[in-house]
Amino acid sequence: MAISREARTAVGAGMMRALEGHARRPLFTDPLAERLLSGLPALIVGNRVLRWAFLRVLERAGPGFYGAVVGRTRMIDDACRDALAAGVRQVVLVGAGMDTRPYRMPEMARTRVWELDLPVVQAEKRLALTRALAEPAGHVRYAPLDLITQPVDDVLAEAGADPAAPTLVLCEAVLMYLPDEATDNLIGYAARLTPGSRLVMTYVPRSVHDDPRFAGWRRRLGLRASIDPPELARRLAGCGLIVHADLGADEHRELLRDRRIDVFPGERIVIAGR
Repeated sequence: MAISREARTAVGAGMMRALEGHARRPLFTDPLAERLLSGLPALIVGNRVLRWAFLRVLERAGPGFYGAVVGRTRMIDDACRDALAAGVRQVVLVGAGMDTRPYRMPEMARTRVWELDLPVVQAEKRLALTRALAEPAGHVRYAPLDLITQPVDDVLAEAGADPAAPTLVLCEAVLMYLPDEATDNLIGYAARLTPGSRLVMTYVPRSVHDDPRFAGWRRRLGLRASIDPPELARRLAGCGLIVHADLGADEHRELLRDRRIDVFPGERIVIAGR
């Protein structure tokens, strides 16, 4: 069976995280990322010479892509830990892909986690997990979601999530591939959550999306949606959400300052709360 475009995107991000595990000074620890890979990605990550060659080819083809992925992973890890320490009792991963946080972060193991994604992506993820884990993670539940057509609230209510629990909502590297209605769906859901909940999402600034210098990036990645930080802040505030942080390439470069890795400025992380 051919792998879907969405599943390929998820595997690609997982491959970047697995490669970071072989860095001399990795930004995060994700031993599961490599175990979820199979085929050519697994071969490349598992071989020192192939890793070296792949990263150099990747940097020529897409300067800063690797730095952007591993930088955002570390920053979102930190944001998740902050939210969990503040009392969040439920985690919702929207467009979960090959995200390993529910399985590698001890803090998340103490919560109920809901993974939402397209059925074809979830099927690939769950098959990979059966190869990588000795037994299923009992705190993780899965529910199919099409963010364009299905309200997040309805999907979670049917799956049995607790609407009254302080919730961390994470949507990483998803919304830029979807029409604006998907962003409205996510923000609307987060705005209806109980006080103490948090939203962590990534987005592409319109100034980058429309910049002719990044036209090749836009085509290769299939980017569809963008919004600039002040506009996003107004949109969130209009729904009762307060922006706690809006992080981008400068913060990524600070994390990577000793490693001389470029960072593509095409994606930002917004952290907002009720």
